[in-house]
Amino acid sequence: MKTGNLFKILLLIIFAATFVACESQEKDGDWETMKWETNVSNINKNKIEVPNKGGVYVFKCTNYKSFWIYALSENGEYLSISYEDKKIEREWYSIKIDDESIMTVSILSNSSDDNRTLEIGIQAGDVFDSFLFEQNKN
Repeated sequence: MKTGNLFKILLLIIFAATFVACESQEKDGDWETMKWETNVSNINKNKIEVPNKGGVYVFKCTNYKSFWIYALSENGEYLSISYEDKKIEREWYSIKIDDESIMTVSILSNSSDDNRTLEIGIQAGDVFDSFLFEQNKN
């Protein structure tokens, strides 16, 4: 009988210790949002109005050492990309990510009769961000 009670007490101690040891102040996946320094003056909730003549936009992530592009959408159409891509060059834009957590987006002038959009999805570990560039037609 004493062995049975001792076993129950030991089991209760192990059970209680498990809950105390696993308790944490931070939740799994509770990453800090990405913080950016940029030369963009007309940014509104990560939406950038690009003038018809185009422009160069520089974004520096200040709280993560590295990040990558996980999604890319051109005029609403998602494009296939590789997570290892540090430089993407297309007909009317280019994106470059360097080792200093700096992303440079260059958009050429729009001489077409269509508005253009470019959405870039950024990831650093389990934290995500995005930038939407909108450029009006000629």
